Amino acid sequence: MDRITINFIKASFIYLLIGSTIGVTMFFWPSGVGFYRSVHAHLNVVGWLSMLIFGVAYHILPRFSGRTLHSVRLAQAHLWLSNVGIIGLVVFWSFAVRRGEPFMTISGVFGAILAISIYFFVYNMWRTIKAVGEK
Repeated sequence: MDRITINFIKASFIYLLIGSTIGVTMFFWPSGVGFYRSVHAHLNVVGWLSMLIFGVAYHILPRFSGRTLHSVRLAQAHLWLSNVGIIGLVVFWSFAVRRGEPFMTISGVFGAILAISIYFFVYNMWRTIKAVGEK
């Protein structure tokens, strides 16, 4: 496996551990940390599942299409931006839950960074798997 694949999968495992820890904490102290439900959900869905899917997709889709990855640099940018985006999103969202603005706005900026990284992924994969002769 290449570094992009490995790094996405490793990141996904870290998000799974953090998200699960928050989930267990929410179970034992629901009144104290129940407001972190959205942070917990984003860490598990975007952090764990999406990062795992990205890593597996970078490994499998080029092979299934019989083509090389369109852009390794774009994949590296995706890796960095997605991790910066999800970390900033959940950290500032955690503050926003208790303190409101401006933390919610900052969280939204990191959410936009995460979304941009996803656009990079879709573009890169689209160009990688497109049929020969397709424009």
